Amino acid sequence: KLLIRVRALKSILCKLDLSLISVDDIVQEKMLFVYLLEWFNFPEVPMKEEVLELLSTLSKNPGAAQMLRDVGAVDFLTQLSPTMEPRLRAVIDGALDQLFQLPELLPSQSAVYSHGPRTPTIVSPEDNLPKMVHESVRCLKFSVFPWLTLTNTDRHILSSNESSLRSSNPNLVRTTCELLCDVILHDFPAEIFLQRPGIVQNLLSLLRLALGSGEASYLHSPAVSCLRQLCVGLRRRLRFHQDPGFYSAKQDLASQNSSFSYAHDVLGNQRSQTSSPGAERSLRPSVVGHAGQRARGDGQDGDAASNSGSSHGGGATAQAPGEMPHSPADAAQLELPDLGVEDIMELQFQQLTVAQFTVATMHHAIPLLQTGLRAFHRVLELLCDAVLLLGDSVCELVWDDGSLVGMELKEKLQACMELLGDILSYHQNCSAEVPHCSQIHHRMAYTGTAIFTVKLLQTVLPPEKANDNLPENTATALFHLCLDASLGNLLPSMQETAVAYLEQVNSDRHDTYRRVIRAATWMESTCNFLKEGEKNWLELLELADQAIDGLPFHKHLPIIKECIHMVSYLWKFDQPSPLLQTESQKLFLKLLSHPSPPVKMETYQCTLNLVKDCLGIHNLPQQKQAACARVHFLLHHRVLYEISTFGLQDSVNAAAKDILLFLLKGRLMMTASAWDRFNEALYLVVPILQGYASTEESLGKCVLLISDMSDVAGDDVPTSTAKLKAALRLLFTKQPTVRVAAVQQVLPHLTSSGDAKTSRPDVDQSVIASLPDLFCLRNPVDVTLDTRKSILKVESVEKLFSILHTDTSDVSLRRSAAEQLCVVLQGEASSEESGKTEICSGTSRQKELCVKFFDCLLESCVCILRKLVYADPSLRRSLAQRSPPLLALLRGTLTQQYNIPFQAATHHAISPYCCVLAPSADLLTLSPTLRALQVAWNTAWHSGMDNLLEKLNSEAGDPEFHPDLQLSESQLVSMQASHLPYALQDCIRAIATAAGHRSVASALSRLSLYLLFDRLARPHVSPHSCRDVLHSLSWQAALTRFVQVRPACVEDERLLVGIVTLLNTYFKHIPTETVCEAEDGDLRWILELLLNQTAALLHLLLGVEAQSSPRSPGEPEELKNHIRQRLQRELTGFFNTLLHRLSHTADRLCLAPAGPFRSQLAVRLLQSLRVSDAPRFYGLPSLERTLQGMVSLTAQPGWSSHCPDLEPSSLCSKYLSGLLEVISSFYVEWRGNSSSFMGKGVTKNAVICLLHLSHEMMAVNKNKDFISQWSLGNEGTMEESGSSQLGLAWLIPLWVDRDQEVRFASLGLGAALTSVPSGCQALCASCQNISGGLWGTLLNILLDQQESSMVRREAAFILQNLLLMPMPANAEEAKDSHWQHPCVHDEVSGVSVVGLPALQALLYHCQYFQNVAHAASSCYRGRYTFQLRPGPAGSTGPSLQESSSSGQSDGDTSNSSQDSQQEEPSAVQPVVMVTPDLLTAHCSLLTNLLAILPDFTLTAIRQNQLLQVAATDARLTPTLHALWPWLLLDDPTMEVVLELLCVYTANCPPACSSLCSSVPGGVPGSKGSLMHSVMKLTSLTADCSAVQSLAFSLLVNLTVSRDCRCILQKNNFLQAFLLVPVPKAAGAKATSGATSPLSLWLRLLVSLSSTEDGQQSILKVTGALELLADLAPHRRHALLTLHNLCFCPANKSHVISNENSIKVLMSCLESREMETCCMGASALWALLHNNQRAKTALKCPSVRLKIKEALSTFKTEKKQDPLSVYLRKCLEQLSLLLLNV
Repeated sequence: KLLIRVRALKSILCKLDLSLISVDDIVQEKMLFVYLLEWFNFPEVPMKEEVLELLSTLSKNPGAAQMLRDVGAVDFLTQLSPTMEPRLRAVIDGALDQLFQLPELLPSQSAVYSHGPRTPTIVSPEDNLPKMVHESVRCLKFSVFPWLTLTNTDRHILSSNESSLRSSNPNLVRTTCELLCDVILHDFPAEIFLQRPGIVQNLLSLLRLALGSGEASYLHSPAVSCLRQLCVGLRRRLRFHQDPGFYSAKQDLASQNSSFSYAHDVLGNQRSQTSSPGAERSLRPSVVGHAGQRARGDGQDGDAASNSGSSHGGGATAQAPGEMPHSPADAAQLELPDLGVEDIMELQFQQLTVAQFTVATMHHAIPLLQTGLRAFHRVLELLCDAVLLLGDSVCELVWDDGSLVGMELKEKLQACMELLGDILSYHQNCSAEVPHCSQIHHRMAYTGTAIFTVKLLQTVLPPEKANDNLPENTATALFHLCLDASLGNLLPSMQETAVAYLEQVNSDRHDTYRRVIRAATWMESTCNFLKEGEKNWLELLELADQAIDGLPFHKHLPIIKECIHMVSYLWKFDQPSPLLQTESQKLFLKLLSHPSPPVKMETYQCTLNLVKDCLGIHNLPQQKQAACARVHFLLHHRVLYEISTFGLQDSVNAAAKDILLFLLKGRLMMTASAWDRFNEALYLVVPILQGYASTEESLGKCVLLISDMSDVAGDDVPTSTAKLKAALRLLFTKQPTVRVAAVQQVLPHLTSSGDAKTSRPDVDQSVIASLPDLFCLRNPVDVTLDTRKSILKVESVEKLFSILHTDTSDVSLRRSAAEQLCVVLQGEASSEESGKTEICSGTSRQKELCVKFFDCLLESCVCILRKLVYADPSLRRSLAQRSPPLLALLRGTLTQQYNIPFQAATHHAISPYCCVLAPSADLLTLSPTLRALQVAWNTAWHSGMDNLLEKLNSEAGDPEFHPDLQLSESQLVSMQASHLPYALQDCIRAIATAAGHRSVASALSRLSLYLLFDRLARPHVSPHSCRDVLHSLSWQAALTRFVQVRPACVEDERLLVGIVTLLNTYFKHIPTETVCEAEDGDLRWILELLLNQTAALLHLLLGVEAQSSPRSPGEPEELKNHIRQRLQRELTGFFNTLLHRLSHTADRLCLAPAGPFRSQLAVRLLQSLRVSDAPRFYGLPSLERTLQGMVSLTAQPGWSSHCPDLEPSSLCSKYLSGLLEVISSFYVEWRGNSSSFMGKGVTKNAVICLLHLSHEMMAVNKNKDFISQWSLGNEGTMEESGSSQLGLAWLIPLWVDRDQEVRFASLGLGAALTSVPSGCQALCASCQNISGGLWGTLLNILLDQQESSMVRREAAFILQNLLLMPMPANAEEAKDSHWQHPCVHDEVSGVSVVGLPALQALLYHCQYFQNVAHAASSCYRGRYTFQLRPGPAGSTGPSLQESSSSGQSDGDTSNSSQDSQQEEPSAVQPVVMVTPDLLTAHCSLLTNLLAILPDFTLTAIRQNQLLQVAATDARLTPTLHALWPWLLLDDPTMEVVLELLCVYTANCPPACSSLCSSVPGGVPGSKGSLMHSVMKLTSLTADCSAVQSLAFSLLVNLTVSRDCRCILQKNNFLQAFLLVPVPKAAGAKATSGATSPLSLWLRLLVSLSSTEDGQQSILKVTGALELLADLAPHRRHALLTLHNLCFCPANKSHVISNENSIKVLMSCLESREMETCCMGASALWALLHNNQRAKTALKCPSVRLKIKEALSTFKTEKKQDPLSVYLRKCLEQLSLLLLNV
């Protein structure tokens, strides 16, 4: 084995050395790479160096390097290197270097396409089988486009422009970019620049030029324009490939060779006829326009190197404008170098995916966001289009995709995000020292970059994946973005999106953001509270509460005064709202207890000022006692508690003392009720205040007076008790002087009581002297109760109490009971027993007795009382309100002379109303948070951004709020630039008052940028829409003066470019779905302005050569031409936009000037098209633009009808002449070239214009023959013969052009021209030299299953028109017919046939009906050929799959239940995609065939039952159901469809059932089915129309289906039968024949009565049987229905009971018509069969007689046909049945 491996290796190395094979040859051999690596895994490893050298060589080839990476060579060689010797290790390192050096835009897979469908697919190199992308790649929604091959000319053009972009000459680079934008990107499909990425890479490299150099700014703009146009083109091509109508399975260059062949002699007179168009399908039509030479121009013969040059095809790089060839025909003669054979495989390895291109574009363009405002605008436009393309190509799986493609895209996307983070930081942190205009620029750039950043994140990065993938600096930028109040004001929903990302990437910063928002909300509430006009008190209180919470942030202390005054107001009423009182008091207590010293000080000071104002001595003379109502809010115990407890101890103690002093001394200033309220509240806080009692200080003195009895009436018991308690409480104070004063207050209580004289002890001087120190303790003891449970029962306690309570008991016994009760009540349970109130009262009484007689019981009774009140707070509170217990305890203390242990209650250590402040220090020091709070406060303070900016601009001076919240100058500029109303007004003002071009241009740039912000931000919408703001400004007047004046210099033209660009942007993005009156007003304004004679825009549309504007000295000619070309480019785009806008308006005032505008524009475009006398001289850029404008113009009906100088027909003729000249120059004289892309844009637009023009000419030339004008002269031949004309032969090569749109438009043009007979004749005459003729050509196109449906449809339309021509039916008619088409020649017999026989032969030979059946089976109802969404794991890229039903919206991608996924196309069996449009065209064609070949067509169709099955499989019914609303608008189309359905449902129950379901897979009979729609057609008109007749015919077919019969019954459809008009005379015949409504109904009933359930449906209609019996004598179908009803056993009783029915059947026996008699006899026989009731009813002589007469009558008939035999049998059976009754 070792020897074999060595020999094999040497063989490969030898062949490589001798060039017998190349590296490209072995790239596909995947296993070779595996074996080369595994070479080192064997025990014996010879030829190490040779193997490693081979691997090094392979690593230098891109394809081989990719293969090595795929098989894991990097990891293998990395592990192998340390085991090798240094010499070999160097070889390995070199190979690894090659593998690590990935090309910047290297695709991961090659794109190779099979002969299968034209769906974007990617092929892995190892198996060469078509797949979407490599299985491991999951992140691509779309990868690459189908491969397009190029002719040598096209390759030269691209190569030449690519080399020009690398030139060191800036002018050449710029002109090349302009050529790309104006011509090449219009001619070449956009995907070509990805498949051959040289130009793209050069454009990207231009973006990397140094930003500071002048050359860079000179080249950035054109490069950006090219890339943006390419992005737009790629999206357009992507949608094109998604369109099922343009889906084609053709290989790219095979299309032009698939159907026709050239004749060797183009202008020969001999007709080329064939019997088999299908036999010549691989050929193509001959070229027209040149005689005597064979020039195919398809890139596959000798002229491929020079068949498709152009006036710019390389001239941009090598020739000056004056040296360019004058026409495409001249360019085609240029000698181009042979570029050799392309290595397609290598090119496909190097092509870019859409995702790679998009990401690379963004990565190169994002750094340019740091440039000037104009360049920023262009770059942002590019990024706006690029991000849309990114969303179409990349999905969110990119962040989890481990493939090389996924990792590369992930890295590039992260790099883009990192760049965006840097740029956001750069623009946000610009120096405040820069000029004002620069600050505005930075702010606008920041806004635009922020919008794009969020847009990019939303496109590819789900928020849940942001934490792992978002760069740190981008996350920081998002944090700043979230805090940017100006941006939030502009786009709040977009800022919310940024917040969602911030929450995922940094929870701490998100928390900071939330704190800022909360603080901003508090600030807003503060300002709203200060400015609140309406007195909604609950809302005001809520705002005030939030304002207090926000005090640490806004520091606006005046809010405190407002809050206090509001609280005062709410409390001053006699009957205030309890809810408002409660809430306002909470607010006031929150202020009193606020942790912030300044807030607390301000609160107390404001309260003090209010108290002074209300209770001041100045109110006494005026007797303003009512003023005290304003201090009612203070007269509450909670407020007094807060002031007394915490105010007197804090820094605000001085104000608190003053407040209390004013209240305590304010009796004279208060009303009696107020003073009582104050005292009531005061007594609850007296224990606190008594801590400040003093005999020296004013407040202390006032506190001592609280317990004074001098002002208390004798009967005022509650007050007396309160004062007693207060006086007793003072005995516990530490101040001796206060205790002495307290004794004086207690003595009146001791001496004034009723038993004072008998009470002990006597209050003598010694007792009084001991009172001040009565409660001064030396050794305090613990008086806590024992919490253990008592073991005594309740009965024992009660017994002890009874002993203590009994007066007759012995003192010693009572003392023992009292002592035991003291011990018992120590337990927790005993203290809670019932009866403790009695114990308490009894103990008190005993205590009183003890004072008199029993001193020995006193101590025990006091102990019992203490333990009771200790355990029961309610009891304690109750006793505390009574003076006797208090006095008794005092006397007991004096008697016993012992110290009672006492512990006074304490107040709260911290105010219960104190709030916790939100942390504010970090928010007020961190720059972004402070700026956010500053903007929030200023915005709220000025009630909005509008007022803020207005006041800041008009006022100067110190603000009314805290200086920390002042806005800086840079903040003001940011707000001005971000607030749309102000910013746009500033721009309009700058334009209106500008003194020079520069300021106007700057304002225009800003306006355009704001409009771009609106578009880029979608779907996020600004509260101030840019358009809405502009509608409120006089922007039209500001621009009018610039549009009305013709530019006088280059600077004027440059300025006009900016104005037209702005107008184009403004009108281009009007939301057509919600057009308002203002939008229509804008449109009216611009139309009136353009039609004004002084307006210059329409006049400036002409080319540079036609302009006569004065030339200013000193201006370079090149600059002038450049500016004027830009102006023409912008004008063309603007006029196209206006035309598009006009098609979406219904405003009459807009439509009135629309006609003259179109016509004047048409004249200008015509002048621009024919700007030179030389017909072959065209400037491609100008021509491309002109034709684009013509496409938009001619698409509008009536565009030629309002020209004042030209008749519509004359204008159309001039257009036709000019367009035919273009076609002649660019197509005919280019030898019918259909392979080269150069000039394809001109060809495509010219053909589309011709298509539009044909319809316009038919409208303006209704009675004239205009077809002759469409003939094209052969210039080369005219010189010889002078009269030869090509006719319409120039049209035929366009049918096989490489471009589908050209094929579609040219065939559509053929369909338009053949809509008139002369057009049919001219077209047939022009196709005499084509193999198969016109008919064979069209049939080949129609039946080419690889062709797109739209192209095939147009071919069907032409055939449909041709079938309308009168065709001879035989040879005799052919002799006299002018129409000798089609003509088929049989080469075997030599016989030619024309007309209908030839048509039959063609249809038979090409198997037309079989092809139609196959097409029906391939109907594709999806909206897209593939969805731009990733599949499940393992399946990648776009695939053909069913999309939503046609009735759903574009955004809905759900599939209906019956829609099955179409399998992915393979290379072996191409997908045949037929759209409903094509099927409809086939139906129309079949209708015409039925009209002219009826028998040949109800036979081919009969033999092709497959058609019905195929149509069912193809879901024909849902397709027509979806189109039904449109079909209702056009009766002829509805007739065709109903005819189709009649054929479709004939004798086909599955087809009938398919009409019963509302949706595919739905339940038959459900509402909204197609059958329901057909049923409605039967009642549309009173008279019988063709549609109504066909609807009944269809229902007749449908009755074979049980589902359909059920629908008729459930919907009570047959009830309408009773409403059908019936002739007045019952016996009168209907005059309208078989098409009357009655006849249609009777036909339906006959069909329905053929089934049992159908008969029951008829009989369920009340009156139906009677009506049928009335109609039966004169209506055959009525009699037949009645006949059928007799055969169902369940119906016999109904018929027998109806006398009229029996009479009718009996009368039939008397008829001389055999069929009528037979129906009557058969019905009677059916009634009599197994029905005794019928036999009894019919048993009468008259019946027998009629039967006998009928039998005798028809027995004489000699006919032995089946009907007569059956009639005799019926009569005989009747006789027999009646005989046996």
